[in-house]
Amino acid sequence: MKKNNLWNKLPWFVQLAIIGGGGLIAYKGIKKLLEQPPKVTLPTGGAGLPVTGYDPSGNPQIWSPRPLSTELYDTMNGLDWTSSKEEAWGKLLNLPTNDMVVSVYNDFNSQYGGGETLTQWINDEYGSIFTSNKPAVLQRLNQLGLA
Repeated sequence: MKKNNLWNKLPWFVQLAIIGGGGLIAYKGIKKLLEQPPKVTLPTGGAGLPVTGYDPSGNPQIWSPRPLSTELYDTMNGLDWTSSKEEAWGKLLNLPTNDMVVSVYNDFNSQYGGGETLTQWINDEYGSIFTSNKPAVLQRLNQLGLA
């Protein structure tokens, strides 16, 4: 008994489009993984990451860079003519420890960078004309060796 095979019923050009589309998706995913900037070691090995609380078992919960890296991405992805980009840069600039800055840098690069670093993203952005946080935040990133 012969099975009805949907694949064989599709026209050849549809089969080709499906195979080509799958190959393109796989290529882009592999390319993104290969182009990731290297993860930077935290200056004090994580000792500069604050404890934000404790779980029910008493284990410490370490500060997460994700909210700030997401905010940075959201404000720099596309056109943003509001002060929210400057506010996000100010938050990065005013983080109390270098470990926190490097954590945001690493998280941004791995989640949103698309092969570029946070420093490159900020460098490519326009800041406010008179009172931009952009020069100061780029200086802090460069002092930490975060290109």
